[in-house]
Amino acid sequence: MEYTLPQLDSEQLGPTVAYIRDLALVLGSLQRAFLPVDPHDWQHGLTVGMRGLYAQPFSVAGERLRASLDLVTYRFRLDGTRWLFDEYAGPEVFNNVRSWLESRSVQAHMEVPEFSTPPRRFESDQAADYAQALWWFDHQFGQIKDQIKGGLTSPVLLYPHHFDLSLVWFPHNDKRQYGLGFSPGDETINEPYVYLTAYPTSDEFAARPLPVGAFWQTKDFSGRVITYAALRSAKSPEQLLRDFCDVMLAS
Repeated sequence: MEYTLPQLDSEQLGPTVAYIRDLALVLGSLQRAFLPVDPHDWQHGLTVGMRGLYAQPFSVAGERLRASLDLVTYRFRLDGTRWLFDEYAGPEVFNNVRSWLESRSVQAHMEVPEFSTPPRRFESDQAADYAQALWWFDHQFGQIKDQIKGGLTSPVLLYPHHFDLSLVWFPHNDKRQYGLGFSPGDETINEPYVYLTAYPTSDEFAARPLPVGAFWQTKDFSGRVITYAALRSAKSPEQLLRDFCDVMLAS
């Protein structure tokens, strides 16, 4: 039985996604203060779990700290401390985290994120729908990653700056790469969508047949795009997603 994806209305979803993104920026800034720099900059990405977004494992003075955005109870968690989403927006949580570290005499440089412009609004029902969709894509991307043959694949990570969930494949272990991602919508495409890009873009990649509902994006970036709405309305969203990224799964 196919999983029914929740409906995501970009106009209603937008303010809540911006609110969560601000909190994700804080989480990312926190983890980067302690993680080593990765050659592919993977220290910027957050992981997805059943309860929301998680910082990658990091330690302070030999002690492992846990930090996450709980999208079930809507709290920013830092070890045993919690800040409710509807009481604290990104800038306030950022200051709270720095105070938390200072109170424990932890010296760390946290970059100040570029937060969204007020007013900020958080709605739990929109957050719940987004969390369900995000969890589905994380699971699907993980399965696709397991099926890719050869080369190097990235972890499946959510990058707070653009707020997209991403899987990157380096088929030849060099700079050539394919990038598969899920975005809740942005200035280029104002609705949730999935993209597949190739670097460098080749004529062969551009000429590949597109599945029903997909199109070629040329404004701001070049790549294959399929909207979340098209996936949601498909008889089998899972199969349509695999057809969309067939170049990554070809043997």
